[in-house]
Amino acid sequence: MASVLAPAWGVKEMADPNKAQEIREYMQSVAGSNFTLSSGETVTVIKGDVKEKNGEAILIFRYQIVK
Repeated sequence: MASVLAPAWGVKEMADPNKAQEIREYMQSVAGSNFTLSSGETVTVIKGDVKEKNGEAILIFRYQIVK
């Protein structure tokens, strides 16, 4: 029987355009890391980046619930 993986979830949040590069570097550094949420669930950060357009910055990242 094949194992079934939980689907990946995506999140979009507004970010401070002045900190876009700092946020981008942080998200790249935590890709593949596990975090425990306040709900008790454990998630793996798949990837993240900051998209900049018209003076605005949007943090976009994907994660997967693993526990």
